Amino acid sequence: MSSMLFGGALAAMCVVFSFLSRALWLAHQQQRKTASALYASEASLSQSEERFRQMADHIQEIFWMIDAHSRKALYVNRAYEAITGRSREALQRDPLSYAELIHPEDRPRILAKLDEATSTGKFNEQIRIVLADGDSRWIWVVGFPVRDGRGRIQQLVGTAKDVTAQKRAEEEIARNLMMAEAAWAEADALRKATLALTQDLEMDSVLDTLLQSLLELVPYESAQILLVESDSRVLVARDAHPPEGTRQRGRYPLTLDATAYPLIERVLASQNGVLLWDAMQEQEWHGYADSEYPHSWLGVPLIVSRRALGLLSLSHSVPGTFTPEHLRLAKLLAIPAAAAIQNARMYECAKIYGAELEKRTSDLRAVESALLRFHSDRPS
Repeated sequence: MSSMLFGGALAAMCVVFSFLSRALWLAHQQQRKTASALYASEASLSQSEERFRQMADHIQEIFWMIDAHSRKALYVNRAYEAITGRSREALQRDPLSYAELIHPEDRPRILAKLDEATSTGKFNEQIRIVLADGDSRWIWVVGFPVRDGRGRIQQLVGTAKDVTAQKRAEEEIARNLMMAEAAWAEADALRKATLALTQDLEMDSVLDTLLQSLLELVPYESAQILLVESDSRVLVARDAHPPEGTRQRGRYPLTLDATAYPLIERVLASQNGVLLWDAMQEQEWHGYADSEYPHSWLGVPLIVSRRALGLLSLSHSVPGTFTPEHLRLAKLLAIPAAAAIQNARMYECAKIYGAELEKRTSDLRAVESALLRFHSDRPS
């Protein structure tokens, strides 16, 4: 009986041992498969990371990654060094130092946009950065969110592209457009002024139109048109005092001795314009109205056939108001203005000659009538 029990126990132990052996063998096989899969996964991950680094390090744009909570930089590729001039090691030591790259004028706005991006997941800005040598560049930065299983933004990743050449081209185009618009406006103003100056041959109309056209091009407070009467005498033909908009000719003598005013004499003799930042600081300056104290002053000759007919005298109470551009515009307007003044003078002469001719013709007709009456009254 005991031998039978022993045999049964031994058989049971053999079955259990066989079962355990089988289970251990299966567990071992599963472990080997798991280890193999883990190894393959690690190798694949390693290969993926290597491919990612190779791709990231060979693109021309900066690839970046920051932590959405701390704003610290987690990764940048080699293009970061090429575009910013700063090393990646420096960024690793101070992961927030990228903010120092942003132009001081733009930094508060850009950092505020970055804070918004940690909530919205959207970042798309063109940013000025300052290099170590003080030069500046433009980069176009675009960012996207990386979310966890619950949909919360954990990181921001994106690219930064150097668009300096494009930005400078846009700025150059904008400058050219502004210059073209300014040139067009200038040409249109001069065209209108020239047309206005030639619409009426009366001297008063010509002089009034000239002062109004000047004011549209040069922001003067006081303006005079001086016309040469003789070698040394000039006539104050018109004076204007905006913004009051009244003429105060009584405050000026009708004629001036040009030799007493060196700057006027210089403009007439040299036939070149003169621009003074502050006339009161010039030794040559002598005002020709004791109530006028101009600072910024322009003197532009009126020239026809290489002969100075007179000059335009423009002044302003604020030093430095007039610029070389104002001088250039005044000189351009002086060309048709001088021709219009010359034509007005010729018209005045023509009117005088015409009136004189009409008077003499009338006198001749009266004499002829008298002679006819005389002959008709004589006895035959």
